[in-house]
Amino acid sequence: MKLEDLKLYQECLDFEQKVWDIVNHWEGFNKDTVGKPFLQSADAISGNIASGYGRYNFKDKKHYCYISRGYLLKTKGWLIKSKDRELIGAEESEELLEFVEKIHRMLNAYIRSIGRPKESNYKSSNNNNEEYNGNAVKQEESNETDGNSFTASADEFFSSDELTNA
Repeated sequence: MKLEDLKLYQECLDFEQKVWDIVNHWEGFNKDTVGKPFLQSADAISGNIASGYGRYNFKDKKHYCYISRGYLLKTKGWLIKSKDRELIGAEESEELLEFVEKIHRMLNAYIRSIGRPKESNYKSSNNNNEEYNGNAVKQEESNETDGNSFTASADEFFSSDELTNA
């Protein structure tokens, strides 16, 4: 799977574009003091997901996702400040806060999935349906070339209704 196919990454890019569209209309002092760090933290969400996705080691992948989650919460803080300082309307702020919560749930699910075998890989490597052990991952990991074969996408954790209505 390519990075661009990851639903979490697509959601982050959509969120970041919404933030850009808002901040781009601000002027002078507001744009410099609140807008720039708001945009930088928003852009760092997908940036760190991409950095982690490009790593082969599961520990590195998770590490960059943890950093991404930190930037997500930092962005939430800037969003709250923007609302409190009346730079963003209440309705627009609520929409973006819901977006943040959706991405947060997806990111947590993605972090949990890193290093776990996909259901199809697990079943094919374990015909006796025994409980999962780390040896199956190590054995199949050496046969994979992209390092992402054990990373489940968000759609394995959320139904399409949950993803659209979150």
